[in-house]
Amino acid sequence: MAPPTPGWRRLTRIVLCLALSCLLGGPAAAQDAATRERWREAIAASPFEAPLSVVSEARPYGVSGSIYARISRPLPVLAGELTSAAAWCEILFLHLNVEACRHQSHAEGADALSVHVGRRGFQPLEEAQRIDLTLEVRAVLPQYLSLGLEGDQGPYGTRDFRLRLQAMPDGEAASLVHLRYSLAYGTPARLALWAYFNSVGRDRVGFTVVGREADGSPRYVGGVRGMIERNVMRFYLALEVHLATLSLPASGRLETRLRRWFAATERYPRQLHELDEATYLAQKRREQARQPAR
Repeated sequence: MAPPTPGWRRLTRIVLCLALSCLLGGPAAAQDAATRERWREAIAASPFEAPLSVVSEARPYGVSGSIYARISRPLPVLAGELTSAAAWCEILFLHLNVEACRHQSHAEGADALSVHVGRRGFQPLEEAQRIDLTLEVRAVLPQYLSLGLEGDQGPYGTRDFRLRLQAMPDGEAASLVHLRYSLAYGTPARLALWAYFNSVGRDRVGFTVVGREADGSPRYVGGVRGMIERNVMRFYLALEVHLATLSLPASGRLETRLRRWFAATERYPRQLHELDEATYLAQKRREQARQPAR
């Protein structure tokens, strides 16, 4: 008998997760209308033209950033796509600092991803940092989806990488999404971040408005909160572009995603602009050419 395919294993895991959740009564978030309303309120308060908002929180040895958004895709589409480690590799690869991503499906247990993170610009993989993540699918229900990518290590000396997604239906054709990215750091990483934000990173900002400049323009949060807000936005835009291009022919899908992701980030140049489109596309094409098959 042939071994089960990754797709079959993933479908089996989703069905088992659904059955177990039903037996246990489902997660509270699936039953809680207050959670749905809270997400809607966060999105309604958005300063952006798009239906999304950004919030962040810094603690002595950790930081987290969240996106609340409304995506024009029904929940079954999210559940069918985002429970795949292969899909998350495609999503993460759009980020300008992700050099490569390899995924591996397991018959038992969580699927694994190996993500290579480097500095801006193309570089050999042996010079990039490898981050090993697992895809944890917590709940797949008709009214609720919960999953996350988790790793002991994060980029640049940080630890406890967490990228977690929750989603609920918002009518038949859309979904409410909460995407949360968090990191922890010890003293060495904290000192390195302090040095960065007091030198080349001093002018880097996030999206939260913390005051007004003398000319009345907004003053945006900086430091680790600005850092996490920039990156959770990049991950969210990659997620949005990925879902919006699922119906495209596979042969040209990546090129379209790269162009759309870059265009999406350019809507927020104060926070996200780091290089021009031609440089980004050339870098990603080189990285894709050496991308592992799995």
